[in-house]
Amino acid sequence: MNHLAIVGSGIFGTMHAYFALKMGFRVTLIERDPVPLGASVRNFGMIAVGGRAPGVELAAAVRARELWGEISRENDGLTFRASGSMVVALNDNHLSVMSEVANYPDSELRGWMVVDRSEAKDINPGLRGDIAGGLYCSMDAVVEPNLVLSELRTFLLRSSNFEFLSGQEAVAVRETQKHVEVELRNGDIVAADQVVVVPGADHKTLFGSELAKMPLRRVFLQMARLEDPGFELTTSVASFDSLRFYPGYQGPAIEKLETVRPLVKEMVMQLLLQQRVDGTLTMGDTHIYEEPFPHEMREDCYDLLLDDVESIIGVRPRILTRWQGIYSQNTTGEVCIRLRPSERVRVVTGPGGRGNTLSPAIAEETIRELIND
Repeated sequence: MNHLAIVGSGIFGTMHAYFALKMGFRVTLIERDPVPLGASVRNFGMIAVGGRAPGVELAAAVRARELWGEISRENDGLTFRASGSMVVALNDNHLSVMSEVANYPDSELRGWMVVDRSEAKDINPGLRGDIAGGLYCSMDAVVEPNLVLSELRTFLLRSSNFEFLSGQEAVAVRETQKHVEVELRNGDIVAADQVVVVPGADHKTLFGSELAKMPLRRVFLQMARLEDPGFELTTSVASFDSLRFYPGYQGPAIEKLETVRPLVKEMVMQLLLQQRVDGTLTMGDTHIYEEPFPHEMREDCYDLLLDDVESIIGVRPRILTRWQGIYSQNTTGEVCIRLRPSERVRVVTGPGGRGNTLSPAIAEETIRELIND
């Protein structure tokens, strides 16, 4: 039985462990923090098929969505919800643009359907604001970002062929004649037949010189958790600004949208709103692409996002907590960046903000490649 060591236990690393174990590997999953603290836990948990770019990316998202369904059926403890999403139209201009978008050739693959005010509120009664309708996507789903990694590890730990090393930072990876050695900061060595490094937004610690040559950047965003509004939002929610942001919506129709608000343009903003299983709401987000990133978060961004929340759900929940996140994004539009620094080592990173959406399909492909080597 081949032994695979995986460095990084965010959603990408954990998915690689899941499919490696399923395909017959013995797996050691290595995490530098006591629990994952990076982008995988600082997000909405959305599995967002609807906005993916046509072609390879959409195909990967559709496959990943299928795999999420399979994983949830195999693991009763997974808080996976096939709840769909709603991009909300606040006026006739938004709704008209959505009607054109919904006629794109691949709209059926995405599960798109334009709905009027009444239909939108039937699908999601939590849309209590003065809305005009929306673009519903039945393919979208959601997991709980603060729970999904531990839920998947619980499933993995049922196997005697899985080992999880937490609080163990990998500082070097070396290929020897017999093994690939992962050196940990405490001096221990994990010897495996193959290694997959999933570094997330850390582009320097492992294979930094190779990653520096890749079309990669880090992206800074700010988000917040809002109090429970006292009612249920049955879908993920996005504002009409999402039509400007996601590649799946791009086309002549988007040029007809009302003029973009200055702060939205400056901060590359859109409202995404997701209700957690405890009733609270995750709200975001903004994007900064140039480093060095700020150490402060902008209150005017939170104010604008809350304005949009109030327009859509009819109330203005109080902010409970604020945070920032950083994720790794490739700048070429590829699904991810794959490196092979040596014969038995892979590095996988740069999915952008698509980790939950694409990770099962990307991990499945990586493990199949390892098997076929």
